[in-house]
Amino acid sequence: MSAAIELSPATGALVVHDVVNDFVDPARPGFDQDLPRVLDNIEVLLTAARQAGLPVIFIGPGQGDPKIGPRKTSRPPNRLVWGSPGVDVPDRFGPLPGETLLRKPRYGAFYGSRLAAHLRETGRDTIAVCGLSLAGGVENTIRDAFNHDLKSVLVHDATLCRAVPDQGWGAVSREEVAKVILSILAQRFARVVSVAEICDALAVSV
Repeated sequence: MSAAIELSPATGALVVHDVVNDFVDPARPGFDQDLPRVLDNIEVLLTAARQAGLPVIFIGPGQGDPKIGPRKTSRPPNRLVWGSPGVDVPDRFGPLPGETLLRKPRYGAFYGSRLAAHLRETGRDTIAVCGLSLAGGVENTIRDAFNHDLKSVLVHDATLCRAVPDQGWGAVSREEVAKVILSILAQRFARVVSVAEICDALAVSV
């Protein structure tokens, strides 16, 4: 599947998933040591997209479908509160004037959001996806895009992948998680590329 998907500013868009203050704050519990590298790569990817005229869509937690409220969780009560600064995109990344910020109530960019409608309204049939995190919202977004008959390009080095603690079958390293998820998505659902490959495809030097 990978080789058959191309990304064009005329029909594509860059989707930046869950890059919000509460997830990128180094002072927050669970901050991942690999996150600074991923965020640097997302910044490079954003620069390339903007220079090439590829539309940018930020997706963050919040009220999408008005019928879907916040999920009850065990997380600290001051984290990921809808409407708070914690679910806003850091100024470092955007959104810039003319770019889109959509809210979604659960994992993945499509469920309970206007993403599918927005892509249809703007004539987009392909998305490049980056952000947080691979084994959660990013993977859900790629799979849901397939169910919406959209094509996806997953930018693997602009996507955070976390290790999985032992759930009864042994701990799984970051590298093992990435190997399995990227292999399955590349086989069935998406083209998997690097930031450098996106820059080359968009004919942008950053």
